Amino acid sequence: MPGDLTSSGDTTSDEDAMNSEDVATRRTLLSVLPLTTAWAGAIAVVAVPVLWTLVGMIVEQSLTGAPFLVMMIPVLAFAVVGAFFFGLVAGALSGLPDWCLRRRPPSAFGAVAAVVLLTAIVTGTFAAAPVLGPVFSALLPLPGWVGLAAVAAATATGTIVVVSRARRREQRITAPGVTDAGRASRPSPRDDRPTC
Repeated sequence: MPGDLTSSGDTTSDEDAMNSEDVATRRTLLSVLPLTTAWAGAIAVVAVPVLWTLVGMIVEQSLTGAPFLVMMIPVLAFAVVGAFFFGLVAGALSGLPDWCLRRRPPSAFGAVAAVVLLTAIVTGTFAAAPVLGPVFSALLPLPGWVGLAAVAAATATGTIVVVSRARRREQRITAPGVTDAGRASRPSPRDDRPTC
């Protein structure tokens, strides 16, 4: 009946619109950077002072740094929690530009903005850390500008790696002939069997 054809046509057009909307919305850096930054910050806040102290003990060939490590355990526990939540916020802020462009193809702007923002936020926080208390200086034993340059370089490098991997994964998923699960959309052997 003509009425049925019209209703089925409307349903098809609605489904096509929904599918095109799903295709237009891509996975952005906002889904990757917050947790990645949070875990990286939590690990770094423990690894940097502990490794620095261990290296000093090996170079000096003495155990004078061992009491320092024991005394730092409560501070490090607090620093891990703080760094984790700080990483969530910093990662979310750095992923916002790419999220605002989510209905457009991946562009260099979102990636560059994420690297620049995250590097600026982390480096600026480390620059202000000694103002919050002398204990924070132990998190980055390198002096002054050398330490800030090391933080900026490490943050930028790590963010570039994460962004590059996220972009490659997004390109694989959205490539022609690939489903959302990242697998090639070819029929399985069971689909080729004749049906009765």
